Amino acid sequence: MKITQTHTIAFFSVLFMLMASISLFAVQKLQYSASAVLASRTAEALAHTVNLARTSYSANIASLRTHPDITVEALYHGKPLSIPNPTTFAIELGESISNPNEGLILHTYSQYPFKSRMLTGGPQDDFQHDALSNLTTETPVFERIEELGGMTVLRHAEAIFMEQSCVDCHNYHPGSPKKDWQVGDIRGAIDVTLPLDGGDDALASTVQYSYIIFMAFSVISLLCMFITLKRTHHLSRELDRKVKMRTTILNKMAYTDSLTLIANRRSYEEFSDNIINQKCSNSLPLAIIIYDFDHFKQINDQYGHDVGDECLVATVKAVSAILPEDNDFHARIGGEEFAIILKHVSNEELENIIQRVLESVRQVNIPKQPDIQITCSIGATLAKELNEPTIKNIVKAADDALYEAKSLGRDQWVNKPYTPNKK
Repeated sequence: MKITQTHTIAFFSVLFMLMASISLFAVQKLQYSASAVLASRTAEALAHTVNLARTSYSANIASLRTHPDITVEALYHGKPLSIPNPTTFAIELGESISNPNEGLILHTYSQYPFKSRMLTGGPQDDFQHDALSNLTTETPVFERIEELGGMTVLRHAEAIFMEQSCVDCHNYHPGSPKKDWQVGDIRGAIDVTLPLDGGDDALASTVQYSYIIFMAFSVISLLCMFITLKRTHHLSRELDRKVKMRTTILNKMAYTDSLTLIANRRSYEEFSDNIINQKCSNSLPLAIIIYDFDHFKQINDQYGHDVGDECLVATVKAVSAILPEDNDFHARIGGEEFAIILKHVSNEELENIIQRVLESVRQVNIPKQPDIQITCSIGATLAKELNEPTIKNIVKAADDALYEAKSLGRDQWVNKPYTPNKK
């Protein structure tokens, strides 16, 4: 049982360490996934804000395009009464938001940049080329996680759709590389790059706290399991002990007479059968003594069964006291009938024991009823050889001797010779 318990504890310890490792890996994955989701939402918000600002700006300056003194153009810097066109506005807004040192970059680009922006206004890398190839009306967002400048970043591209004000400008602008734009066409994309490594200490702390709490509960659960296992092991051993003790008691009760506390008839019969099964090779010469109380019914009728039981108990104690140690079997085989089996005795030893049994019964005294005189009749036989499958013929010889003792007037004994049947 100790080995089993040790193995169980070792198994759960290994399981716990494996679970801790898997949990750490899962928590790190969770932190990475949460960072990616958070970055995606942030990039989406930034792109939407810039795109909304561009659209709003384009709509608000539409009326200024016809103003005689104000010009709307890409190269507006240093020119009085000149303002940026919507594309330039979006590009410069993105540049003001960007912080490349921290991995935050916002870039607006198009597949059809104006000639003045051919170097910077078109797609600059593989991601931006892939984004323009994959963005559609049904799929207006394209994302990918990449390594950029030794930093893990999320690249988020969101389509820029042509509004009516944009179509009116681009289709009639002399420098426009494309003049067949329609409302809803994809003009280009807003590319938002956000870092994933160490970008959110609060998120990392929250995930770490979650892992610490999880491991604390796991340790507590493991300790509770060990305590429960130990307690269960203790209770199991205690239960086994009690079951064995109760089984011993029940076995003893099954083979013991409840009043006199010597062997009962069941025990007597099994003991006799065992002698036959062993072919008496280690039991001969074998003697059987059967003694029966004289006029015991009168004692019960006159003094009551309680006194009768007291007489039985006192008599059995007296008889057991004079029997040879480790060489006798004493059993109650009837109401007031008892049997003694002796092994390895001579006829002289048998008759000596019979006389002592008879005398010990006569000397039994019942303190509460000193006038009671107890006697018994005894029948006995001695077998020096046996070639029969049962012991019943030996018992019959002892029974016949008992009957003869009673017929001779009781309070005496008869030793009847036993002769086995010859085949």
